[in-house]
This record gives sequence, structure tokens and C-alpha cells, in this order.
Amino acid sequence: MRALLSPRRFWFLYITLFILFGLVVYQIFQLTCYHQSSLLAIAHRQQYLAIETPPVRGLITDRNGKEFVTNLKIPSIYAVPRIMKDEDREKFARELSTILSLDRKSITDKLSRDKSFVWIKRRVSAEEANGVKRLQSPALGILDEYKRFYPQGGMLAQVLGFSNVDNQGVEGLERSMDADLRGRPGKRITKRDAYGREIKAFEIKALPAIDGNRIVLTIDQHLQYLTEKALEQAFKQWKAKGAWAIVMDPRTGEILAIANQPGFDPNYYDRSNAETRRDRAITDMYEPGSVFKIVTASGALNEGVVKPDTVINCENGKWNYGIKVLHDVHSYGMLQMIDIIVKSSNIGTVKIGLKMKPDIFQSYVWGFGFGKWSGIDLPGEAPGYTRPPSQWSKTSPYNIPMGQEVMVTGLQMVTAISVIANGGYLVKPFIVSKVQDAAGVVLKEKQPVIKQKVISPETAATMREILTQVVERGTGTKAQIPGIDVGGKTGTAQKILPGGKGYSHNAFMSSFVGFAPANNPRYAMVVVLDEAHPLYYGGTVAAPVFKEVMEAALLTEGSRPNRKSVPPPTPDEPAAAADLALID
Repeated sequence: MRALLSPRRFWFLYITLFILFGLVVYQIFQLTCYHQSSLLAIAHRQQYLAIETPPVRGLITDRNGKEFVTNLKIPSIYAVPRIMKDEDREKFARELSTILSLDRKSITDKLSRDKSFVWIKRRVSAEEANGVKRLQSPALGILDEYKRFYPQGGMLAQVLGFSNVDNQGVEGLERSMDADLRGRPGKRITKRDAYGREIKAFEIKALPAIDGNRIVLTIDQHLQYLTEKALEQAFKQWKAKGAWAIVMDPRTGEILAIANQPGFDPNYYDRSNAETRRDRAITDMYEPGSVFKIVTASGALNEGVVKPDTVINCENGKWNYGIKVLHDVHSYGMLQMIDIIVKSSNIGTVKIGLKMKPDIFQSYVWGFGFGKWSGIDLPGEAPGYTRPPSQWSKTSPYNIPMGQEVMVTGLQMVTAISVIANGGYLVKPFIVSKVQDAAGVVLKEKQPVIKQKVISPETAATMREILTQVVERGTGTKAQIPGIDVGGKTGTAQKILPGGKGYSHNAFMSSFVGFAPANNPRYAMVVVLDEAHPLYYGGTVAAPVFKEVMEAALLTEGSRPNRKSVPPPTPDEPAAAADLALID
């Protein structure tokens, strides 16, 4: 039986097929011409994988290459939720919560996201990583990351600071030198399979990461250890609220050690607080008391208004000036200028200061570096506080010479004593010696900077002799080192009451500044204890710290790598004292 196809049906099928064929041709034309670029981009995203290669953060070492900060390779756990089956999410969340000690609900939330990468837990232990490996899931992976590690624990912690989980500097040198330390990430482009997993054999292109630069400090790790050990012992013995110490090369301004108490361990920075992380040696301002008498004595000698044998009446320990009364701890009558400093007479020192005109005296206060930033390459430095004579009160000429009405930092005091130790020059302190790339090529290197000449070499030599006498027979006898002449000055200052209303009678700042050896100073040091008790005199609580550190440093100096010795050059035109930097 022959089937019949009517012309009407024939043309209907013919037109229908023609239209369908036209639609296919149109769609092919659309895909190959109009949507080609977007489709290729989708295909590229599906087939290729761009993986960022993190750089290794730069090391921080002492002057001899001993590491303060390094890196550890630590495994981290991630997931690819997009390729995970729905029925597996709850199972893996339960198992991961047990292995990684995490909240099950938070893991479930992460695994439910429509993403090709999510962190589950970063920086896990080897046991946790092995536990995840045993799950044998293509949707779970382990990626090695670098974790910042501080092998010396809390040593130099306030200076170094720390980095967060993303290896970004948060505090201290880790933050201020972050641009040099962090490096530049690289990139790998490779293929992946239908499950989104990397096929390492099909790597197409790799741009290597540039590791961070190495920071070499001026710090001597051995000297840092000695300083921290001695300071911590004094801090605990005298139950102080805080303590800090700095050791500096007086000829170059290199910071050789800087210690703070209380301290913290940057490996566990989350267990610390802002109080323990503060670098008190450069941030805390205080009235210095008698250690400031080195400025008064140096200025008067340099101006020629007194000589070491000039005799001054110390009023038997009590002197009325206006409505005020000035006292000495001990009663002294007629004293030579040298004995006024040796015995730390307040009355004698004030009378020495009054022999200079206020603007002349204030020029020495500025010249020794007080009331302005030193320019050290550390974050958070305070400028201290001092006023020009036009803003002095009626009692200022009597208070400032003995270290009141002026605020200083530990860094400023060690810089000031260095002026006397190095022959009369104000040096710029610094702690970063050089910056090297990963191959050891020096990119930056700092040289000593002489800011200005403050006193003559002859005045500096006279002051060194006077301060040597302070240690030999004055208030600083506990700083004596057998067989070695050292110089220094003690200070015990009443703390200002809250609101600036007078002085406390039971809270003191105890300090000692000195240098060693006296005939050719290689070290300058300041030691400060905040609210030491029951004893609080600087010569009792601070001077022994100086003695312990200096004695050990000088005894072991020959067994350690030599430090560069750069005597300060004489400036052709000494810079004028900088303008006063006030703080609100």
C-alpha cells in the first residue's frame, strides 16, 4: 500500500525543517562570532587554574647574622565546596570538626558555599594535617604556608613587633619595615580536571615569587641577652611598675641593645596586651631628675662661667629662693663644682645653672637633643618636652637645671650621655644597619650621622673625669667595675601627680646613665626603673644593672665579632639647635 503525502503536508515539513536548520546555522554563527570571546573565557576559567605563590617574608638578624625573626613552613587546610557532593558535606563537617577541633556548624557553612576555594583552618599541626589526609577526599586539600617565628622568644620583642596570620606586619619593625620584608607574590598557571583539581604536570606558566629582604640590625644579640637578663632581675627584685635600658655606641649612634620590662613573646602575641608590647625606652616620657645635671654642668663648663675647682655655697642643705625652699638630701656647705656633681647637690647645681643666661642654658638643653625627635628608625618615638625661656615660670630657672619641668625619654638620655662620651657630638641613633635581598646583596646601608657639635672636646674630657669621680666616690659607686674606669650619673626623680598637681612622695623614677671604659668609651647606657620599691634611689636600683651589663660586655668583647668603630667627624658647620617640638 503506497502512502500518500499531500502537497500541503510536504511544504509544511519542508518549511519547518528549513526554519530549524536556519536556527541551527544562526546559533552556530552566534557561538562562533558574537559569543566566542566570552565562551572562551568561561572555558579558560574551567580548564585553567591560576595559583598565587606567596613570597617568603624576609628575616631579621642581629649585626652578626644571628636570627631574631625567621619563618616556619606550616600546613593549612582548605576545601573546594563546588565539587563536593551534597550528601558528603555533613559527613566531612562532622569529621573535620573532630580532627581540627573546630565548631561543626561553622565548617558546614563553609562547605555549603558555592566557591572553588575556602580556608577551613590555617596553620595546623602535623597530626591534624595527617588526619585530613586520611579522609582522602579530592574536595579537601593541604597547602603549606609560612608562619613567622621568633626563635629568641621575648628577646627584643617590643622592637621587633609581630606579624598577623596573613604575614602582614602589625607592630614594631615588622610594621615599619613591612615594605622591605613582605616581598612580592608569584603566580602559577596550570590546568585542572573536571573536579577542579590541579594537574601539576600540565603547568603552563610560572612567575616566581620574590622573597622579602633581610633586615640586619645594629643590635648585638649577646649584649641584648645580657641587658635583658640584668634588667629583668632588677625589675622583679625591686617590684617596679616598668623598666627599660638602652646600650648605644656613643661614637656612631648604633643601638646595641634595647630592653623593656614587662615583656611578651611575639610567638604568642594574642596572649599579650598593649601595656607589655609598648617600647617604653622610646615612648615613655618622664622627668629625669639628677641625671639631667650633666647638661647643666656641661653647659656651664663650655661657657666658661665655672671651672671644676670653682667653689659654690650649698647653703648647708637648705636654700630659700622667693617663696620656695630647695633642699639637698645631705647638708653641704662650700663645695667645688666637681664635688657638686659628684655628690649630686641640687642647690649647687641650680646655682651653676643660674650663672648662664636662660636662652644660653636652653640652647644646651636643645643641643643635647631634648625636646625633639632623635630621628631613630623605630615607630612610636616620643619627642620629650621642654619650653623656650619665653614660656618659663618664675621657678623654671631653679627647677630645670636639676631635671624638673622637662620631660625626656630613655633614648634621649643615652644620646645625651654619648655627647660627653664621644667628645662633644650629638649623633643620630639608629637600629637598622642594612637591608639585603634574598641573595645577600646589600640594597641599603646606613652610615653614622653627626647632627651637630654641642660642647668642645675639652669640655667633654672634663665632664668624663667628673662623671668618673661620681662612680668612684659619689652617688654611683654601685656601678664600679673592678679594673675598669667607668663614668656615670645617678637620678632619682619624684613622679608628677595625676593632673600635674605637684609631686608624689612615694612614686619615683630611678635611673643611671653612664659610659665605659671612661678613657675611651665604647658603650653608653641608660637604665630606668619606674616606681621601684621599697628602695628607689637610682644609685641603688639602676646602677647595678649598668655594672652587670658593662662588666660582662667588656669581658666577652674580645671573643665576639668586632663592631665597626667610626669616630665622629668634625662638622664643618655644626647645625644649629633644632626648633622646639612641643606635644599637646
